[in-house]
Amino acid sequence: MEIVKGSIDGLLLIKMNKKQDDRGFFARNFCADLIEQAGGNPRISQANLSFNETKGTLRGFHYQINGHEETKTLTVLRGSLHLKVVDLRKESKTYLTYESFNLTELDSIIQIPKGCAPGFQTLLDGVLALYYMSDPYSSDNEYGIRFNDPFFKFNWPLEVTNISKRDLDFKNFDPIKFEGLKS
Repeated sequence: MEIVKGSIDGLLLIKMNKKQDDRGFFARNFCADLIEQAGGNPRISQANLSFNETKGTLRGFHYQINGHEETKTLTVLRGSLHLKVVDLRKESKTYLTYESFNLTELDSIIQIPKGCAPGFQTLLDGVLALYYMSDPYSSDNEYGIRFNDPFFKFNWPLEVTNISKRDLDFKNFDPIKFEGLKS
């Protein structure tokens, strides 16, 4: 595994080193020791799968507050997606900025630190992603940012073809009212 630090503090892009032969390949998908050595969070509390039928599907931006913040470690198992990560940690030097990545199947893993909100759009039909979560999900403490929020002015590679009502209904982000999350 090769670990590259993103421009957002605590964000790690982890490249899988595949060992290939006539059977296929073998690659490490998660290594707590290497992630911890790079300054990441090696804790896993739960694992979630996200299957997305159609190209252009958008999920996110989701984050949790009130001590329920979570590190998310994301791998694309099938297909490809465009990921954006917004830093919502008020003490962070990259507060209210975002970083974008294109992830393809079984190539890279990305670790999104606590206090950041990820959102992604599928670039192909039938995208399957795996999330390792550092902390349990708390529905009472989950919030979000809309994919087309005027404050952030996100650009997506494709037209949005599928999005949940909940993700569409997020209110406009107000940086004056938003307190930020602890780093």
